[in-house]
Amino acid sequence: MATGIMRVIWISLPLLCGPSLADSFNDFKLLLRTTVSISLWTFWVLILLSTLIATPISLAIIRIGAPAAAALSLWSALETSGSVSGIIGLAASVIAACVALSAPLGDRFSDGASYGDERRFLLRAPGPVLLLLGPLAWLTSVAGLTVGPILLLNKNFLFGSLISLCGFPLAALASNAIYQLGKRWLVLVPAGILLHDHLSVGDPTLIPRNQLANFSPAKVETNALDLSQNSFGLSLEIQCLTPLSMMLRTGTRKTTNETSIVESFLINPVRPNVLLAEAQKRGLRV
Repeated sequence: MATGIMRVIWISLPLLCGPSLADSFNDFKLLLRTTVSISLWTFWVLILLSTLIATPISLAIIRIGAPAAAALSLWSALETSGSVSGIIGLAASVIAACVALSAPLGDRFSDGASYGDERRFLLRAPGPVLLLLGPLAWLTSVAGLTVGPILLLNKNFLFGSLISLCGFPLAALASNAIYQLGKRWLVLVPAGILLHDHLSVGDPTLIPRNQLANFSPAKVETNALDLSQNSFGLSLEIQCLTPLSMMLRTGTRKTTNETSIVESFLINPVRPNVLLAEAQKRGLRV
């Protein structure tokens, strides 16, 4: 559903945002206007193709690109003094950005990389990432790719070259960080439940079906190990019948692996109700 909505909105975006953007670029020199126009059409095609291929890398492209379109539409609306076309374009692009960042879309694109009889569920981003580091990574990605070329097009060759040399590598690093967030999953497989989270465990960890005691919303005063990474929303608790050996990520930068014996732990999927329903359908203890 969310994927279809995203495609429809993105396909219609040139019609809804085009008039306002055309007015905004009207005072640009011919070379700059032509280059910007070609770049925007290329950008639009890239996002459209990404909506057609449900994979984690497509999710990262959409989640960087759709908010960037909203930011561009905001600039265009201000540039055209709040014209009707500017407001329409801004509204459409904001809706596209909201859908791009939604939980259903994230789940769908995460599951697009599944193999065989498995179902992948995206985990929520850590709280500090959601509030600060995520927006900063997005800003670095967008600014790193655009500021340098814009300066070059305006014939500011010195600063344009310097910023491009610094901006492109920074944009690549920031984009990869966003991409990695889309590869944190709880996976339901025939053998049980697999935790695939590079921030929590050194290696993907399987909780065998016959060792699963309970899988349900966490109680307020639980003693379970918190692997939710301080994310917001409802936590689910996975309890094991026998203690489970897990290779946990420790340290400030999560670069050290340490083996621990765990009886229960918490995770935060973006759609806990859908995850529990699928787990129940597969005969797991819910």
